Amino acid sequence: MRLAIFDLDGTVLRCNSWHEFYGWTVQRHPLRAPALILRLAARRLRLIDGRNLREAALRSLVGLDAEAVARIGRKVCEERLLGGVRPVAGREIARARAEGATPVLATGAFDFLARTLGTSLGISEVVSSQLAYANGRCLGRIEGEETRGAAKAEKLRAHFAGREIDWAASRAYSDDVEDAPLWSLVGEPVMVASGGRLPPRVRREIWGFE
Repeated sequence: MRLAIFDLDGTVLRCNSWHEFYGWTVQRHPLRAPALILRLAARRLRLIDGRNLREAALRSLVGLDAEAVARIGRKVCEERLLGGVRPVAGREIARARAEGATPVLATGAFDFLARTLGTSLGISEVVSSQLAYANGRCLGRIEGEETRGAAKAEKLRAHFAGREIDWAASRAYSDDVEDAPLWSLVGEPVMVASGGRLPPRVRREIWGFE
């Protein structure tokens, strides 16, 4: 089994999914908006870390069941994200499938957004940051590690544990050198936008802003 692994934010999407969810939450929850805007200012001043900021928006989901969270994911995708899918990414996903590779989304994006986008792109294999639940209700925070950097590579391996993967014949696309651990798994690592100095072996493709 060969994989074609795609990062989501900045790679398949022109935009960043959690930024869009944050903005959507500010618009839809005006009583929460002042606190969320203050969190943005605190992040810019480096008073809080990125995860703290991301989880500030997730608190709007506290107490919802998984289906209600999924409905919100579909709304955010329809209103904010689907229009941001790069056409070239869609073509590359189709090309990978035609070549016999299995497309995968491996992303730090929230699971309720990543799964919806995966369905829209015809991708059933999705590895993403999971929301925490207790007694069937969302806790408004991320469960465990976010799917970023080395954790993304580890979660991807765990996702495909027990299946025979030809990693050397697989390909991984990302816009960020944070994904160097992911690139190290595959035989064909690809950076899809211009950036800084690349790790060894990584090919650069300029997907542009179409």
